[in-house]
Amino acid sequence: MSTDNIQLLPVDILVNIFKRLNLSDLHNVMLSCKIFYDLIKNDNTIWRPHARNRLMIDFSDSSKSNELWFYRCRTSYNWCKGYYQSKVVINHYTNYMPWLTFHNSKILLVSVGSELHCYPTNRKGFPNCREALWKVDVPKIQRQDVRTHDISRFVIKNNYIVSGNRDGCLAVYLANNPKKRPWLQYHIQNCHGNGQKEVTAVEVLDTGAQLTVVTGSYVSNELRFYGFSKDDNSNTTYILRGDEPNIRSIGFYERTGTKCLALNEFTDQIAIGLNGNSKPLLLDAYTPKFVMTADTTRNPKQEIRDIRWHDEHTLLYVTHSGVLEMIDVRERQVVYSSKDPFQSTFYCVKSDGQWGVVAGSAEYSRCVLFDTRNQTKHVQLYFTQKKTSPVYSLDFDAYRLITAVDRGVAVLNFNITAASEQQKDYSHIFH
Repeated sequence: MSTDNIQLLPVDILVNIFKRLNLSDLHNVMLSCKIFYDLIKNDNTIWRPHARNRLMIDFSDSSKSNELWFYRCRTSYNWCKGYYQSKVVINHYTNYMPWLTFHNSKILLVSVGSELHCYPTNRKGFPNCREALWKVDVPKIQRQDVRTHDISRFVIKNNYIVSGNRDGCLAVYLANNPKKRPWLQYHIQNCHGNGQKEVTAVEVLDTGAQLTVVTGSYVSNELRFYGFSKDDNSNTTYILRGDEPNIRSIGFYERTGTKCLALNEFTDQIAIGLNGNSKPLLLDAYTPKFVMTADTTRNPKQEIRDIRWHDEHTLLYVTHSGVLEMIDVRERQVVYSSKDPFQSTFYCVKSDGQWGVVAGSAEYSRCVLFDTRNQTKHVQLYFTQKKTSPVYSLDFDAYRLITAVDRGVAVLNFNITAASEQQKDYSHIFH
């Protein structure tokens, strides 16, 4: 009887053999014995050739940057094949249009009506929404119309939280420690149209000594620039009016408005998603002059619902007609274009800065995963909650997708063993 045993081979020879196996064979070898399972799982050189240019989600900004490549490949596989655990972490009984951000994958900020809530994460990086770290109710002005006092959108940057509200006002909070309750420093009343137009888009420019806040309204064809002195230790709240003479305004096309804004990484260019146009504008933040226009695509039936910077040279946006596009701002050319599989409206979009793009649609709490290397079809669909609501806002990192619908917030966890969950694969449907 032969006494040869492959386990007696030197480790470097075994690794060299395993490198040459395809993923299916590698999986079978891992199931053969615990020794091979541990060896293959813990040796990154085996997995890197399989992962090169194939990972769906970028892990470079992950808090687990030193994680084994085996787990990275598994998580990317789960994103593509529809293996995940879904949990509703916030549930309420009033319909809202919430906005959220998973700030640095450390805290979850979400608007609930006119309140802004902050939730921590647990040891596994999962949002813990049982009890908020803090809640603030933005100041409101009573209007004699049907508008609510809800928060439209907010941004958190450079220790400031800036909130644009549907009552036509703007709130600026100082948040030196985002885990502690922020301090209201500025309340700007009547930002557009003497307060008759709601603030639907906000951005923040930090120039060192001064903080500049940019606002827009979907029914106003102008952007407004508000300059504030920075005082990180002040406990004073300043109430200002939107018609003060030191406030700058920049106008653009008639019968259009601003739906969304996005500042690039170098803080020198502002992308503007318009209500009344299917293409964005690009504004030099310091001149300020338009460096990219959209004269030929004006259409009152179109609008850009959300816009982001995919990288330093590429804009990513979604439209009312369910189109997702990327534009190279250097050449002014569309470099990627795709559509919602159901031909439904997109409400929001987020990119990982590499290949993965997730867009939230207008029906059935559905999100769509796209690969920017493939323009022919989507990668996967995720029905994040059992509701017919649009996905109003979303955020994600390498391991989690967080979505906000009219009555709740759900978290999808992809950092799991595929065998532990039933597959929810819609990759080959509705092409």
